[in-house]
This record gives sequence, structure tokens and C-alpha cells, in this order.
Amino acid sequence: MAEEASGTCDAEFEPLQHSRPANGKHPDPFSTPRDEHSEEEESDSEGEDTGAEIRSRRRSKLLNEARDAARAEMNLDQVAPESSDEELDISQTGAEKSIVSKGVPSDKGDTASVEENENLKYLRWLSQYLTRIFARCQKVSLLRDFVESEFFVIDGDSLMMTYIHEATVDPGQNLHFFYLLECFLFDLTQKKAKFVIIFFKDAECIWKQYCSHLSIRTALILHLQHNTEVPVHTEFDNCFDPRWKKFLDDNHPYFVMVSDKAFPSNKRWHPGTGWFHVLMLHTLGNKINIVLSSGMTQDLLRVYGYHMRSKPINISTLKQHGAEFKSAQQQLVKLAPFYGGMFCAAEEEELMKRKLSGILRSYSQLKRLGPKGSDISRIVCVVSCSAALKVCGYKMAAVETTAERRGTTENKEDEPEELTIQGAADVCRMYCLHVTLLRNLPLSQRALKNNSRWTKPVNQFLMLRQMMEFLVLKNLGAADGWNVDMTYLSDLSDGHLFKSVAKICSEMPSCTESERQLGNEIGGEYRHIWETVAKLAPEVNVGPAFPVTCPSGALLQPADNAEPGNPEQNIPSIGLIPMTSTLAEEYVGDLLEQLPQLGSCSEDPALTSLLKLKKFDEDFNFHSGRPIAEAHYETPMEISTASVKDPKERKRMLRQQQKLLAFVRLYGESLKENAAVTIVTNQTDVAKSPSKQQPSPRKGNSKKSGKKKRAELIIEAQEKKRKEEEERKAKELWSSLQEPIRKQMSQDIDKGIKALDRFLQNCRNECVKVTAELEGIKYCLKAWVQHCRSTAEPSRDMKIAVLLMRKIHSVLNRREDQLSPKTLTEVAHYLRELGFLNLRDSVMKMIDADQKRGLMKDPEFPVGLGAARFQLQYMGPFLFREERNDPDPRVQNFIPDTWQRELLDAVDNNESAVVVAPTSSGKTYASYYCMEKVLRSSDSGIVVYVAPNNALINQVVATVYARFTKSLPGGMVTCGYLTRDYQSNVHNCQVLVTVPRSLEILLLSPHQQDWAKRIKYVIFDEVHCLGGEIGAEVWEHLLAIIRCPFLALSATISNPEELTQWLQSVKTYWERVESSSEEPPSSNTSQKSKRKQQARREEQSFKVRLVSYGERYNDLENFVCDFEDNEYKFIPYHPCAALTVHHIKNYGIPSDLALSPPECLRLYDAMVQVSPGWPRAQELEPEEYQSFKNRVIIRKRDVREYEAELKKELVGWVKAGRKKEVEDVLLWLKPQLEGIFEKDQMENFPLLVETLQKMNGLPALFFTFNIIRVEDFADELLKHLMEKLESKIKPGDEKARLQIESRLQKLAKYLEKEESMTNPTSNQSEQLAEYRTEHDMLRTKYQQLHTLPPDCTFAQTSAADEKFLETIFHRMHRSPNSGHYREMLLRGIGHHHGSMNNKIRQAVEMLFRCGFVKVVSATSTLALGINMPCKTVVFLHDSVHLDSLNYRQMSGRAGRRGMDNLGKVIFFDVPLPKVQRLIKANVPQLKGQFPLTISFVLRLMLLAAKADDKADAKAKALSVLQYSMMTFNQPKKQDIVKFYFLFSLQFLLREGFLNREGQPQGFAGLVMHEHYHEPANFVFIRFLVQGLLHKVCQRVEPHSKTFSEDVMETLVLILANLFGRRYLLPCLAEQKFEQSKVILDDLPDEFAACVHEYNTNALQVFGNFLLSISKQANLEEELQLPLSGTSFMRPQLPEATDFASELSKALSSPTTAVSPFACLSGHTDLELFHCCDVDSIIFRTLGIHINNIPVLRLKCFDRQGRRMPLNAYALDFYKHGSLSTLYLDNGLSRGEAFYLVKDFSLVIAAISTSLTDLCDNENDPVVLAFQQLHRSYSSKLGQEYS
Repeated sequence: MAEEASGTCDAEFEPLQHSRPANGKHPDPFSTPRDEHSEEEESDSEGEDTGAEIRSRRRSKLLNEARDAARAEMNLDQVAPESSDEELDISQTGAEKSIVSKGVPSDKGDTASVEENENLKYLRWLSQYLTRIFARCQKVSLLRDFVESEFFVIDGDSLMMTYIHEATVDPGQNLHFFYLLECFLFDLTQKKAKFVIIFFKDAECIWKQYCSHLSIRTALILHLQHNTEVPVHTEFDNCFDPRWKKFLDDNHPYFVMVSDKAFPSNKRWHPGTGWFHVLMLHTLGNKINIVLSSGMTQDLLRVYGYHMRSKPINISTLKQHGAEFKSAQQQLVKLAPFYGGMFCAAEEEELMKRKLSGILRSYSQLKRLGPKGSDISRIVCVVSCSAALKVCGYKMAAVETTAERRGTTENKEDEPEELTIQGAADVCRMYCLHVTLLRNLPLSQRALKNNSRWTKPVNQFLMLRQMMEFLVLKNLGAADGWNVDMTYLSDLSDGHLFKSVAKICSEMPSCTESERQLGNEIGGEYRHIWETVAKLAPEVNVGPAFPVTCPSGALLQPADNAEPGNPEQNIPSIGLIPMTSTLAEEYVGDLLEQLPQLGSCSEDPALTSLLKLKKFDEDFNFHSGRPIAEAHYETPMEISTASVKDPKERKRMLRQQQKLLAFVRLYGESLKENAAVTIVTNQTDVAKSPSKQQPSPRKGNSKKSGKKKRAELIIEAQEKKRKEEEERKAKELWSSLQEPIRKQMSQDIDKGIKALDRFLQNCRNECVKVTAELEGIKYCLKAWVQHCRSTAEPSRDMKIAVLLMRKIHSVLNRREDQLSPKTLTEVAHYLRELGFLNLRDSVMKMIDADQKRGLMKDPEFPVGLGAARFQLQYMGPFLFREERNDPDPRVQNFIPDTWQRELLDAVDNNESAVVVAPTSSGKTYASYYCMEKVLRSSDSGIVVYVAPNNALINQVVATVYARFTKSLPGGMVTCGYLTRDYQSNVHNCQVLVTVPRSLEILLLSPHQQDWAKRIKYVIFDEVHCLGGEIGAEVWEHLLAIIRCPFLALSATISNPEELTQWLQSVKTYWERVESSSEEPPSSNTSQKSKRKQQARREEQSFKVRLVSYGERYNDLENFVCDFEDNEYKFIPYHPCAALTVHHIKNYGIPSDLALSPPECLRLYDAMVQVSPGWPRAQELEPEEYQSFKNRVIIRKRDVREYEAELKKELVGWVKAGRKKEVEDVLLWLKPQLEGIFEKDQMENFPLLVETLQKMNGLPALFFTFNIIRVEDFADELLKHLMEKLESKIKPGDEKARLQIESRLQKLAKYLEKEESMTNPTSNQSEQLAEYRTEHDMLRTKYQQLHTLPPDCTFAQTSAADEKFLETIFHRMHRSPNSGHYREMLLRGIGHHHGSMNNKIRQAVEMLFRCGFVKVVSATSTLALGINMPCKTVVFLHDSVHLDSLNYRQMSGRAGRRGMDNLGKVIFFDVPLPKVQRLIKANVPQLKGQFPLTISFVLRLMLLAAKADDKADAKAKALSVLQYSMMTFNQPKKQDIVKFYFLFSLQFLLREGFLNREGQPQGFAGLVMHEHYHEPANFVFIRFLVQGLLHKVCQRVEPHSKTFSEDVMETLVLILANLFGRRYLLPCLAEQKFEQSKVILDDLPDEFAACVHEYNTNALQVFGNFLLSISKQANLEEELQLPLSGTSFMRPQLPEATDFASELSKALSSPTTAVSPFACLSGHTDLELFHCCDVDSIIFRTLGIHINNIPVLRLKCFDRQGRRMPLNAYALDFYKHGSLSTLYLDNGLSRGEAFYLVKDFSLVIAAISTSLTDLCDNENDPVVLAFQQLHRSYSSKLGQEYS
């Protein structure tokens, strides 16, 4: 009801589904649905025998009250949008019909009706409320790569209703229903999803009027429980059950999957819909997100769905009105008709009791008849049939008794028609026979289609039997102790088979007269079943098993929508059009022999209609329109200003370029790239590496080699003198600084230590360093003694003791020869004072006995901990790491680790490498080493750096400019960049930084081969994008295409070994290609040519190394927020607290779950606390552990060893069965807090930041996934600081400031005169001096007034000088809201996201890096490689995008190497269960995508046909085709890809994009330009070729070059239907919006007809493709239910009987290429040629999806057949030009709106460029129209962005 009022629109296409039967009581699974309204009216007249008038009056009263209540004002305005003004008619709702049918007693009628109407009002409002929320749903990838660790909930009733109404499932085809449902769940499990399914007990009542639903629901629950491993919960009554609330709190699911409508094809409201809506609100109100089951889609790697985030308004709505909605839900249960109102109210309760007891007796009888057990389908069959026959007999007897009482005066025609006992027995015989066939027939012989309907009496009886079936399944527990085979719960009945059996029995009774006609096996089994039925119902004379017959027409009648018989359709077979292509012949030549081909002289229309068009060659860039093959050595000025003739304009542009370059260098300096080098090309040592060069042996007499020459002696003497002088200066410097440092340490220990560390850092003399550090230790000890004397022991701050111990470590970590006995004695004294007597004794072993005197005293102020515990607890961040001390000549600024040296060796050897190392570990250094090597080797070699986004590209470009300076000849430059939007110096640079798609365009360009051959290395940064949602296949193409070595860098790959193996196979292929391409040696081959070949072989290696390093340099510690007494507390979250016993048992402890030293100590203490008698407790006690005992210096490697031992022991406890102890350990480690806050996040955000500031936790990054929140958090913080500043301003400050400003302006004018004075007089000089002095004083005072108080800013003003700030602010001063951002940045606040102005974003990055800005709120864009180090990372809230990958990328920003000793990660408003899953979740595995699209095949053909080097082009194409990641070691999938390539060629031939020589022609260029949007690019060409666009593009005037706005809007409408296909939920089809249209109009009729014609042709080609690859399917798996593994692989019937022969005549054919389960609903191979959505009917093991078939669905429907409208965002933006409106109305986030509109604008640009290039007539109206549209759309976007 409410959905009609709120604009809900049902789909135009309504599939067959369960609906109410002819008697109006209950839907029959075997009948064709009828109109529900007429059936409900019919049901009102078939109720009780008396009281019709009373019921009529009561019905009218209830309807009137319901209308009045609906018109009443609902007092809910504060929690939801206003309701629609339109009157909402609820008079025809199923809920009220249920009220009437129940017959409310008259004495309670008024009270009940008021309560019911009040509940209906709330449910109705809820429907409107949720519909408005649905408009904000975002379609996202649901699994988010959580692997085993994520957890979500599926509502079982929603899942059931989704697939019961699945468009491809015929009513009654239960096995097909189970198959599709299992496919969905199996796909989730294959993608490593973790979920549970919930069936609420009370929800059963909602379906009581639909017995088929009850039966399927119960069978589904039992099937999932007994035949699968999916967790199923049935213990909760409803969503308001306290146990359900506790379940949510304990587990906090990722989301709950719910349906938005119970019966999608019915426009009227249903109680089931109300149930789902209440569940939605309850879920959202408990801070759990929901996902709608409507509109879900899947592909090879992901599942997508509409996600709705819980918001504060949902929480407050439930909090305020939860009681009302709970009451409404209870009312829904009460109003549900009792089993469809099948019995009158007087008899239903008694009858149901009798039937339940009868079923229990039947179970007892069955146990006696078959003590060994039986199959579930036979049990359900015999018990339900016998029970139904008994009820039928009871009803017949009751009718006869009633008739006798009334006499014979009643009109019998008014009595409902009923089956006789004999008729019911006939139906049961046929049903039993059909069940027998289910267990014996293979699925291929059940591919039947029967649309006839049961007659009304039969339908009623079958409803009765189905109700009995439900009761049988419901009470199956009575069969405990009896062996019941539950395997075939999914196949209890088959509607088409049952009707086919009935048809044969009625029309050809001779086929079923005896057991012989059925065959011995089937006949004997059927007879046994029927005899069992007879034994269970002895009181009913059911007769013998044979004959199985009935009168013709007594059971079935033709379907209402029966169509006249159509002639049999044949599968359209296409012959392959012959073509000559070397690439095709080599790749798919073996397949050509298997498929029919058309002869060259054939008259087939496919040949005769082929178009011969102008051949295409690629000359221009896709988007800019510039020539793609620019001269390689043009100067940057010539490139960018080639088309500019005005000298002033050229000068201006050159000036802009110079400014940009200057800023890029400044940006690079902010990256702190101190390794700047000047490159000089060394042509002679190209192949040599510095590390490989060996010193040449000395020539001459070896006997003299031991003597030193005089020059060497002189050098040694000078070096000694230099060191002595250095030591003297160091001592002098220390002596001058010693006293100031001592005073500073006495005042502030921290500042004093920092001053001392600065001295030590600059001092080069080791002896002076030791002296200074000993002095520092002395000062620290004094500070510790003073602290202890002034502070009681429990509250002592260990910070000073830690400083003292750090200095002791620093002294003892030096070489022993530098440590004198005096020094050691002092150290031993300090250790004794700290109470570390064991460490004192260790040091005393190194000194003489005389010096031990005085060291044996007891300490006065010990720290109170053992030495090992103290170091683990307090010194974890400062423990010495394992670092090599031997410098590497290849690295100047640091000493590389072993794994880094291995990486540098790979570069030196020209090898490829996959590098997996944590964020901030230093893996990127190898990239720049690689660049330097290539820059030094030559002036022509190229390094390509591939980055995933523009922000990272800007950073890399700046880094290259900051690092490298090189003089290059002929206009060459060091660095260039190429993106989809911008390009600079692409062809004349040595380091090209680009995005994957742009590099793919270059490498596949047929005229860029010479440039590509100059590439020496390709660096792939963030290569885990290979598994991303968008563009992942491009990364795969690039890794396969490149010949040169590569570096693939990532911090988050869980299967690097598999990736390396695949890449090694690709490189092995290229090694074979290189070997085969070399010229064979001959006598004519010159020596020079031979040397070149040999040098090339030596230069390149085809080895792929895996360089893996798993340990972060700095530890990360996790904290969760707790809000108490208006302040934040950060509670440590131990990583092991995220584990569970189940996880440890099944997956072990994750390899990347590292513990810091304090966390290791906490784990040990927890284990001892739980198990005091633990055998290894003493051994692993820190003070006794072998690697810690008596160690003055505990190193990081010692802690890692200790950590491994503890983890090993914990896993051992699990394996030993000590589950309870492990659970107690994990519970002991869990933080004790709620983790959920009642206050608003925004309001508390300033308090959070200030708390971090007090704890020295800044700089910090605050991550959120919503751009609005990113900006709001920063704005709220700025507002807070400004309010605080205003409160501090004194009343006279503003007046004084204005007076000073006025006086300064006057003084400035006076001082200006000084410059013009040549010879001022003495009076003038004195006056000017006074003015200058006054000016300086006022200026100082003015600055003081403007200086922000320390508590009103987070900025560190000393980090940046005024010049640097002014440079940054001047660059952004023309950007939008620059003043606001300036105020924000000056207070140390910023925000960062992908769609903000680039200049402002770069300002934020630079100021944060230099330390001026301390607080930045950001999206995940920042986490992808942007260099912004910080101390703390804060996750502000939960999100569907917060997955394991983003968590690791974001948390990796904290504690960067060389910046901080410890990184902190804080979870602000993230539920604890989500924190738990994030910490223990594994990173995603990289899996291959389907490698081809039709457009990509066309691009490969262009490369092969037009390339300058044909052999190179063919090798590149074959590398992609033969070595995709998906087909690696999977030959069957390789064959599928081959077939796809072959039929793609046929499609391109028939569409006119290829000629028979395999050369692109016609509009092939435009198709390739828009390859992002397949198949829209092909459809657009159809429009163009058929002249439809010319009809639209009508000029304003005949010779005008402008077009009206109507023309422009029509073009945008057409393009939006092609290239802007973003679907909305079906329920939004008629929702009204404020400013935008939102729902996109359909294409004009002519265009729609053109699309239909295109789809027909595409399906003809790819239907044959699907037929061809069907042989690659795994038939054994295809005959199994995917999740449960239930097999239906049965042999053909051994006996050829008349019955079997008649049954086979009804089979649908052909069915060789569709799923055997889909055949049960009558689907055949023909549908592959007519259906635009074949996902649910093709073989599932092929891995093919509709996305692989180039059809454009004009109308998209969800699983239930409801139409999903298109979002009109592209057209709406063109009309109003506002991105904010798209956010408000169109349901797009701001970032999403920006990127979608930007992409649409680029589509228009590409079309405009291509049409201009292809069309010879520059005045063509379509060309002109698109040029105008391009200018207009780009202008609107530019205005909005800038």
C-alpha cells in the first residue's frame, strides 16, 4: 500500500511465480497464476456458511477506519522526511483482507481495529521512509576481499522470496529454485565469504496463507542444515528478540541482506513486505548496514549489491518508535491467515491437532514398515498423501453430515466443488508415480514444459497435500532414531513432470494400466509407495496401485495465456566467414577445422552484406585529438605551443610552464629527497654495475707490493692529522655545549635529550660521543633520582628511566675497544641504580676486581621491574633492529638491508622482480635506482613508472625532478607524464610516469613500436591493483605485453608465489620469442651484427625473482576509543584479542599479525594467568628466557624469536584440545569497553584531536570514506578553534588592531618618500628614523595581535618559513574557497580527497610533509602510495569500503621509517567485531580476470595489421591471448578464450569493423576510443551508420553551425542511455525528486529498434559461441547442486516402455548448452539466441557471464523481474550543472558524482575527436553538434570544478 503511494513501480515484465489459486485461499505451485484481486474477491464469498452480513458490515467499518487513520497527521516529522501529499489508499491491502477473513469478534472489534489501524499506519510510514532511504543506496562490491574473516548475515526468508520469484524459475520447479539459490551461496563461499543465514520463527506465520512457501521454507532450512556446511540459525523469534540483539552486539555483522518486497509482481502491500521493512529499520537502528537482495549481480571475482549505511537518524528513529514497530510486527503475525484460511475457524484448530497427531502416528507406522530407514522424498510423499486423503475423507463426511442436517432444500450449486475420495486417490496415485520418477529419471528426461492448469477441485486438494507436506517436514524430529536420508530434500516435487504424468494418465491410460507398462523398476517402486500410503490411511478406501488413470480433462485445463502451437524453431547456425589473418591462423587455427565455414563463393547474406569501408589507421590521441605519433625530439615549448601563433600567447604559455616546473621542484623538495644527483651518461659502462666492478690487479713486481709508497705515507699522515683536528674541534664544541645542555636537561629532560641527540648526530668523533653520552646518562640519573624523591612509587613516570636505559644501550652498542674499564664501571653503576643487578653483574664480568668496589650496594630508587620485563614493557620502540653495517657502494644515503640488496642485484642483472614488503620499508628506492641506472646508461633508454592514480603520478614526477638532473640533447627532458586527462613530454623523456590505461594505448599503438623498444624497465607500483574492481585487466595486459624487465611493487599480496610463477611463464614465452627472432648465423653476418646480438642476449634476463620481506621496521599498536566523563581514552587492543579458537584451529595465526614487545609480554602474562601450571611458564618467563636472561641489550630479533615461541605454544594448546584455556586467554586480552558512542562524531571530533595533541599523537591522519565527512570534520575543527579564539579576544583588541593598521599605512607612505629623497636633510633623516622605528615597533605589535594562541592552532609554525607559505598560498589563491582553505591550513588543519582542487590538495600534502599541518582528514586516495608520514592513523567510522586491503594501506601511514619509533592506529567509531576482523583478516589473493573484450580484440587486430614491425606485433598479441592469468595452468579455460577470440572476430566482421583480411576499417577507431564502454561503443556506431544521429542533429538555421538546446539534450539522453548506465533500485521508478529528473527516459523508438536489431545480431554470433564452448563444461559438476554436492547423475531408463516413450515426446529440445537444472523450467538452447541475460541458464562451470557478451539491455530487470531504471545523472548535470544536486537527488556521493560526470565528459570528447578525424566534411551536422556538445559539457564541468 505505502509503496504505491511512494512511487513504487513494478516491472513491465512479470515472470511466472507463485500466486493465489482459483479458490482464493492458497497459491498452488503447479498452476498458472491468476489475477490476485479477483481471487481475493472470490475468497470473500467462500468463507463460513453463516454471518455474511456481519462480516460485510465489519469489513466496511474497518476499511473506513483505516482510511481515516491514513489521512490523520503522523507525528513522525522529526525522524523522517514528510510523507507524500497524495492520498494513500489502503482499502485493497492484503493485510485488511486478512483482518476481515479472521472475523474479529464484535465485542472486541472496535479496540482491535484501532490497534490494527495504528500498526498499519506505522508500517505504511515505514515503507515511505525506507523508499526515501533507498535513493541513497550505493552499489558496491560486497565482499571487499576479507577472505575468511569477514562476516555477514543473510535473512533466510528474503533469500527464499528472491529465488522463488526468480524470473527464470517456473512455479513448482523446486529443484531449479534450490539450484539457483545454491549457486548464489556457492559463489559466496568460493569468494571466501563468511556468512550465516537467519530464519526467524515468527516469519513462518507470514507465509501461512501460502502453503507452497511454507513447504519450501521448511525444506530449505532442513536442506541447509543437513546437506551443507552453511551455519543456519532458527532460534530467534523475531528481530526484537533479546537474543537477536545480543547476537548483533557480539558479532556486529558486516551487513544484513534483506529483500525490499515480498511479492515483487504485486503492486499491493503484503504483510511479508512489512516484515522485511521492520527488519530493515531494526538492523539500521542497531548500527548494522543492510544490503538489498534486489539488483545483486556477480562476475568472476566479485559480488555487487545495493548497500545502505546505518545513519544516526536510523538509530534515533528506532530508539523513539521501536515499541510501535515491535507492536506492528506482532500484529502482522496475528493477522496472518491460518494456512490460507483453508478451514473454517470453528474446525481449524481441532483439525490441525488431529493432523499433527496423525502424522506422528504415521512416522511410528513407517518405522515398523521400514526399520532400516528411507529416503526423505518417499517419506514426505507417503505421509502427506495419506494425511491429505484422511482430511479429504473427514471433510467429505462433514459435508454429508451437514447436508443431512439441513435437508435437501439447500441449493447445491452454491456449494464449493470438491474432489471425491476416488478423485483424490487418483491424484495421489499420479503424485506417487511422479515422485518415483524423480528418483529414477535423469535430469535430461525431465526437461519438460507444461503450462496447463489444474482444475479448481484438484488445485484445492493439492493445496491440502502441500499443507500436509509442510507439517510432515515441520515435525520431522519425530523420526529421530530412524535412518532418514535427507539428501534429496531439494527435489520433493516437480511441477512440470507431475502435470506431464497427469496428462499421459488422462489421455493415454493404456500406458499406466499395470506395472509392466511402467517397467519393472519404476512400476515396482511406485507400487511399494502406494501400498504404504494405503497402510497409513486404512480408514480411507484408496484402492489398488493400478491402474494409474483418471477421466480426461478432469484434472488439467489449458493455460489462460496458451498460445497456438508455433512451428518448431531451429537453432540459428552461422558459418564462419573466412578471413586471412596471420594472428588468427596461428592462435585459433586448430579450432577452424572444427567449425563450419562459408565458402568464398557462398551467397549467404553474411558474406554478401559485408561492408567495404575505408581502412582505419590510428593517428590521433583518444581524448585530446593531438597526433599520437609526435616527433620524438620536439622541445617542450614546441610540443605545447605548436598550434599557438600569437607570440604573446606563446610567451604566456612558456611562462606558465616555467612556473609549473618551478613548483614541481618545490613539491619534490617537500618529499625530502636528499639524494639529488647529476646524471652523466656513461656509454662505455652501460652493462656494468658499481657493485660488480672489481679493482684491477696492480702491475709490476709483486715483491714490492707490500711496501708503501711515499705518497701513501703522506696521505696516511694527513688523515691522522685530520682526525686529531676533528677530535680537538669536537671536544671544544662539546665543552661549549655541555653546560647549556646540562641546564636544559635540569629544566626539561626531553628538550635536553633532544639537544644532546642533535650534537651526537653531527659529531663524527666516537670518543667524544661516548663522553657526551656518559654525561647524558649522568644527567638522566640525576633526573630519575629527583623524580623518585618527589613522586611515590606507584605513580612514577618511567619516561626518565627509559631515557637513561636508552643512553646505556647506545654506549654499550659500540665496539668493545671504545669502552674503557672506567666507562664500563660507570655503566654498571647506573644499571645498579635502576635495580638491574643481574645486568650489573653482566657488565662487571668485563672489568677488573679493583673497579668492582662500590658497585655491590643496594639500589636506592629501582624501577621495580626485572630488566627483561622493563625493556619489553617500556623500551619496545627503541630496541635495536638488525641492520647491516657494511655500506653498499650503490647506495649513498643509507645502508640497505639484505632484501634491498637482492632487489638492487636484480636491477643490475636486468632481471624482473615481484617485490612484496610492508609500507615504509624502503622498496620504492629500487625504482629510483633503476631510473638512475637507465639514465646513466644512455640518452635514449626509457623507464616507465606505472601508478594507479593521478595523485601518485604527481608525486613521482616531482620526486624524479628532485632526484635527477641531466643535460639531454635535442629537446629531450628527464621526465614526462601521461594520463587520460593530461600529457607532457611523452615521447621525448627518459622517465615516463603514467597510468595503466594510457600505457596500454601506447604499447598497442601500431606506430609506437620504435618508442616501445626503447623501454628498458617498467615499474609497476601498487601492483595489487591487478585484483581491483576497475581496470584490473589492463594491469594484466601490460605485464604480459612488455618485453623488457619489470619491477612489480606492493605491500598487500597474499599469493606472491602464484603471481611470480605466472609472470615467469610470460617471461619464458618472451625468451622463446627473442631466441626465434635472432638472425641465424651465416658466413655473411658481420662481426658487428654478431656482437650486437650477443650484447642483447647478455643485457636482458628473463628471470623473475620474488623478493619478499614481511617485517615492518616500526611496530604498530592498535587502540580503540572509549568515551567516559566527557573525555576520550585510548584502550590498547591486543592483536591476539582478534583471534578465535576456530580461526587458530582452521587457519593458524596470520603471518602478518605481529606483536610489539609489550604485547608479547601481555600475551605471556595472560597465558600464565589462565594456566598457572603451564609446563613452559618458567622457561618463557622473560627474566629466564634464554635470549633475554642477563642481557643488557635485548634486540628486536630476540623479541621476534620470543613472539614466535609464544604463538607456537598458543597454537599447541589449540591442537592439544585446551580450547577453554585458549578462549580464556583471548578473553583476558580483549579490551573492556563498549566501543560505541551515543554522541555525534562531528561534535566530538575537536575533543578527539585535542586529546591526541596532549598525548603527543600529532601529526595524525583521520580516515573516512565519505567526502562530505572528510570536509565536515575539517570544517568542524576549524570552527572549534575560531570559536575558542573569539572567546580569548579582549574587548579593545579589535579597536587597537584597526588603529595600528591605519597608523602602519600612514607610516608606509612616509617611508616610501625615503626612496625618492636624494640628499635628505638632517631633520628629514631623523624624522625618517623615528618613522622607521615606530613602524618596526607597530609591526611587531601587530604580529603579536595576529599570532594565534597555542591552544587555538595545531600548526607548527617553526616548520615552514613565510616565503614557503607565501609560495604555496599564492599558487592556490585563485582556486575556489582559497580563503577558507588558507585559514584552515594556517591553523594546521587540512583535508584530502581525489575530487578536490589539485592545487589545494598539493598544498595540504606539502605542508603536512614539512610538519606545519598536523591534522588531515582524508579518504582512501591518500593511502595509495602518497608520501604523508604521520605518528597516528585514526579510522573515524565503519564503512563497506573499510576492508583488509584499505586497512593495511591506511595503517601503513603510521610510524614511517626514520620518522617515528612506533606507529599508532586508533579506531574511533568502529565496532569491536569489525576491528577484530580487520586485524586478523588476510590480504586478498590476486586472481585473473577474463582477459578479452571485443574492443580489445579489435585493438589487437589493429596492432597486427598496421604495425611497422609485424613480428613484434604478433608476439605482443599472442602474449596476451596465450598467457592470461585466468588461464594459467588451466587448458580448458584457454580453449574458452580461443573460442571467444574466434567469435569476436566473426562479430567484428559482420558489424563491419574488420575486413576479410583482418584489417580494421570504417568506424573501428571510434569503437577503440570508447573501449571503456563496451558494448555501448558498438551500438553508437549503429546509430551513426543508420543515420539516426543525423535525424536528431537538425540546425537552428540551414547554414548555421549551432544547434538548439533541445538537440543537445536529446544527444545527452542518447549518450546517457549508452555510456552512463548506472542502475537504480526498482522501487525508485516513480519517486519524486526536487531538482533532478533522476530517472532516465528510454531511448527514442527508432533508436530502441536499432538496439534491438544490434542485440539480435550479437546474440546470433555469441549464441553459437556458447554452444561451441559447452563441450568445455564439467558435466559431472553440472549435474550436482553446487553447494551441497547433491548429484543427479543417473543412467537412462533401462527399459523402453510405452510410458517412457510418451514422456520423452514431451521433452524440450535442444538442451545441450544450458544447465540441466534450468531445463527443468523449460529453458532450451534457443534462449541463448534470444535472451539478453543468460547467466542463470548457461553451464556454471564455464565461467562466462553476460558481461562477456556484447549485448545492450534496453531494460534491465532484477532477479524477480522488476525493472531497474537508469540514473539520469549525466542528463541532469547537463541541465543544472551542479554536482551537489547530483549528491542530493541522484544518490551519488560527491566523489562518485565528480568521476562519473568527468568520465562522461571524456566520452563526449573522444567521440568529437574521432568524428572530426573520420569525417571529410567539416560541416557535417553530427560533427558540429558533438563539437558544440563537447564545448558545452566541458564548460559546465570546468565551472563546477573550478
